[in-house]
Amino acid sequence: MSARKNTARKRVVLATAAAALGAGLAVAPATSAATSGMNPHVVPLSGPFREWNTKNHGGDIAGAHAWGNEGPLDSGRVLVDGTLKDTKWGYKGDGKSACLQIHAKYADGGTRDEWVYTGGKLTKHIYYTFASSVRTIWVREGLGKGGHCTKMAQNGVYKIYPQ
Repeated sequence: MSARKNTARKRVVLATAAAALGAGLAVAPATSAATSGMNPHVVPLSGPFREWNTKNHGGDIAGAHAWGNEGPLDSGRVLVDGTLKDTKWGYKGDGKSACLQIHAKYADGGTRDEWVYTGGKLTKHIYYTFASSVRTIWVREGLGKGGHCTKMAQNGVYKIYPQ
């Protein structure tokens, strides 16, 4: 990640944390077992948080692996936190990057898609929040090149919210 992007990300995280603390909201401790793998310093957490893992579920494809947590925040929004890994990057790699589609459907019928990409030895940490009116969230792994998914899992999708 370039220094410029890293600095911008730090500013967003710090601004979010400052806003939360300024509003008098408590931040969960970093050692909380219910939030393992998540960054509790960014926003106040509520929970319960549930783990999700695409391995051996609908939405799974060889060459990619995604896993994480989901659950409600104190604000009523829904958090999806996780990691995407390219599992075929080594000596006999497939030459493709891993990608993940996160699809949310809202009470009013609206939808939102987030696309995540990574390749090589890198894993990509993801962190998204969705409005409290979200009704379902599912994920699906894929493979691609140049920042575009070109092949998606054909065995369905994996519903991560609500579980």
